[in-house]
Amino acid sequence: MILNKEIETIILVANKNELSFTTENKSTFIYEIGVGKVNALLSLATLYEDIKALGINPVLLNVGTIGCTRHPIGHVLYPNYYAQGDAYTEGFFLENTLFLKGQGVIESVSLDEFNYEEALLTSDRFINVNTAFYQDIRHLNPLAFDMESYALANFCLLKNLPFHSIKIVSDNCDGTVKDWESILGEISGRLGTILDEFMRDRLVKEKIDIPSVS
Repeated sequence: MILNKEIETIILVANKNELSFTTENKSTFIYEIGVGKVNALLSLATLYEDIKALGINPVLLNVGTIGCTRHPIGHVLYPNYYAQGDAYTEGFFLENTLFLKGQGVIESVSLDEFNYEEALLTSDRFINVNTAFYQDIRHLNPLAFDMESYALANFCLLKNLPFHSIKIVSDNCDGTVKDWESILGEISGRLGTILDEFMRDRLVKEKIDIPSVS
């Protein structure tokens, strides 16, 4: 399927192997964005140009795997806060750091309003609890870690695009990322089922006031 004027929902996934989900719904488009913040942002920027050209206002739904120290593998999360996971959050570095909140409508909030314990932190690395980096942020007790959500949410904030995310825990940040492929085979089908339910129930019931693409 190619992007067309009938599209109402675009599923953003870093790697299609993360998602055991197919649909005959002509209003749904699955778009592979690549792994990491840079790939995700470049892919979404390209997609945005096509969205503008078609004059459509789709809901963007990021689906994928995360590392999490607080929930078991296979647990599903619906993050409501997003932050740059490997940026400085002190001193003058804060001037260029946004803290984001929302499912559907994304907004920028102050650090005082930001809830790290409910936040998905986006980094350019797989998180391992045994590293010095994790020890530096351990006191924040973040909800989970991924490699693209913050970049996507930030872009959607700037372009007034509705953004949702559904994530499933694929590792517990304990250095076992090498098992990702075997774990993925066990959880991708479940993630597809949850995604189907989310689209059928939540997105249909939720009346989002979708602004015009700018």
